[in-house]
Amino acid sequence: MSDVRPGHGSDPLAFLARARGPVADPEVHFRLGPADRPMVGPGDAVEPGQPIVERCREVEAIELPARGELALLPPGSVIDPALLPSGGLIQRHQNRPGDRARLLSVSPDGIARVVLGRSPEVITCPVPGVVDGLTAGRLSIGARGTGLPGRVGWGDPVIGRLVIGVPAPDAELRAPAIDIAAAGSILVAGARVDIEALTRARAIGVAGVIAGGMIGRELGLLAESDRRQRAALHAASPFAVVALDGYGRRIIPGPAWERLVAAEGAMVALFPDQSLVLLAPDAAEPASLTPAAGAAVITGGEAAGRIVRLVGLAGPVRVAGAGYLPGGFIEEETPEGEVRRRIVPLADLERLA
Repeated sequence: MSDVRPGHGSDPLAFLARARGPVADPEVHFRLGPADRPMVGPGDAVEPGQPIVERCREVEAIELPARGELALLPPGSVIDPALLPSGGLIQRHQNRPGDRARLLSVSPDGIARVVLGRSPEVITCPVPGVVDGLTAGRLSIGARGTGLPGRVGWGDPVIGRLVIGVPAPDAELRAPAIDIAAAGSILVAGARVDIEALTRARAIGVAGVIAGGMIGRELGLLAESDRRQRAALHAASPFAVVALDGYGRRIIPGPAWERLVAAEGAMVALFPDQSLVLLAPDAAEPASLTPAAGAAVITGGEAAGRIVRLVGLAGPVRVAGAGYLPGGFIEEETPEGEVRRRIVPLADLERLA
């Protein structure tokens, strides 16, 4: 393949979609349940550790006759649980300290639907910023820092000191390698993390895990474990997982890996609902943020996440199960330091510049 023709005068990168890059000062979100109480409002400045939401661990939806003042209240009104009429599904002796009730709606047949919240706990803000918005189901904060967008997330927002747990972005972190010294940290686990490693990490107090990919079955096991803890009313520390590149075994994308390595030891927050990793404003930057000429990242196949150089267009390429797709010549460096040239479908590439 020594007669590579770089696109006959065309820029090969023009045929590629741009890879998702870091986001400066992104907006982050916190879920609000019907019984939750926000403790900040739009325009308020927030700092790490500041209480922002009082969340109820137990939530029960009930129905009762809309009588007296209850029939006149607008939806969303907060009700003193002690003032709810006795009988039906609520008895006065069932009231507990800290209980709160909110009216959801009153139907035309005179039935009031009320949500009762119990066992309140305070959610603190993991990042500095300003409250941008507050709706019935979401609290939005304009955070300060650099956001690395991911593909998959699970858990609750967390913050911790960043610890690199693997030597390379394509390595895998096994359960025996997770040390108790990682308690309270955000652990970078490489291309994939299995359920055994996640279980050990959570048991020793790791706040969150960053990986290249996740298996859907293991996310289901995590969710099942969380449901059992909530059913048993066991207070568990917040825990989060963010996969930067999708499902399965996925190498952590090169630009994201460089930023994570440079920021080791700094504070990092995970927002799994948005699949977002947020680096603190004072986190170190990589030595060089300018991609090389023709730099692209592979997004599909076993080499997904690796940085290569697109040097020309190759015409149609036969792909198993997909017929023929437009292809391109790429150059990549082997572990032995040699430069290898091959053809890949353009659909499996994204440009970095």
